Amino acid sequence: MTKIQIDLDAEEDRIVEIYKLVNKLKTKEEAIKKMVRYFEAEVKPRHMDESEYKKALKFGDNKK
Repeated sequence: MTKIQIDLDAEEDRIVEIYKLVNKLKTKEEAIKKMVRYFEAEVKPRHMDESEYKKALKFGDNKK
């Protein structure tokens, strides 16, 4: 589990509060958790050459 502390401006806070109420959630934390599921993330290395990247991918496949 990862804990993240974020500062929302007034408009962002209202959006989260409305989402919470519409979806009958108890906390803003629950609302944010559900909201982030609408996004897709892709991880790409920035400072790694191609051979290191391929080794990392093979290492990740071994864990499955």
